[in-house]
Amino acid sequence: MKKPTNDGSWCDETGIYLQRLDAAAAVSEELHASYKTYWPGCFFSTADPSDGASVALQLGVYASNIFTTSLHVSMELPNQWRKGLFVLVPMSSRFVIESWGAIHFARITLDRLIKEKDVEREKSRVKRLTFGSRLDKHSKVELPFVSGGVTDSQSFNVMNFIDSLSDVSKESIENYNFLSEASHPNFLQSSYFQLAGPPLANWGNDRYKTHGHQLLERTVQSIERATSGIQTDMVHILESATQHINSEMGRS
Repeated sequence: MKKPTNDGSWCDETGIYLQRLDAAAAVSEELHASYKTYWPGCFFSTADPSDGASVALQLGVYASNIFTTSLHVSMELPNQWRKGLFVLVPMSSRFVIESWGAIHFARITLDRLIKEKDVEREKSRVKRLTFGSRLDKHSKVELPFVSGGVTDSQSFNVMNFIDSLSDVSKESIENYNFLSEASHPNFLQSSYFQLAGPPLANWGNDRYKTHGHQLLERTVQSIERATSGIQTDMVHILESATQHINSEMGRS
C-alpha cells in the first residue's frame, strides 16, 4: 500500500457525491404541501378524542418527530463529507435507515389500525413506540409526567424497524448491515472509510481508489433510498392519520 497523502486529491475523489447528498437532504414539495394540509398536530386541542383518533394522532406525531431528527442528520451528512470525517459517515447513514424503518413501522401500524380497527392492539404498540425503553435498571427513562415515574414498556428492537422495510426495499437489511460493520471500532471496514479523507487519505493507491468508490457509492445509494422512502411514508402517514381522525370525530 502506498503511503497515504494529505494533499487535496481526496476532495476531488469524494466531492463527486456531494450534489447527490445535498439533494437527498432536501424536502420535497409534496411533503411540504402535505404538512400544510394534513399536519395532525392541528388536533392537539381536540377535547375527548376517540381512542382511534388518539392513536392516529400519536402515530402522526411520532413519525414527524423521527422525520425531524432524520432530516437534521441528513443535512449534516454533506458537512461530514466535506470535512473528510468519513469515519462518522456510516453511523449517520445508518441512523437515517433506522429512522426510515421506524417511520415505516409507524405507517404499517396506522394502516392496520384503519383497516382492522383493533384499537387496543395499536394502543399497546404506540405506547411501546412513544414511551418504551429497554427495561434493565440502567436504561429506564424518566417519564415527562407530573406524576413522575419511569418507563415500564419494552421498546421495540431497531431490527423490528429494519425488518419492516422488507416489503418496500429488499436491500435495506443488507445496506444496514454494511453500514453497521463500519460504525463500530473494528479494523477493516472502519479503516476503509477513514482512508477516504485526511489524515489517512489513500486515493493515490489504485486498488484503494476502486474499492473506496464502491464503498462511497453504496453509502450514497443507501442514503438516497432511505431519505426518499422516509418522505414517501411521511406523505402517506400525514394524509391517512388526518383523514382517519376526521372520520373518527365525525368531521368531513
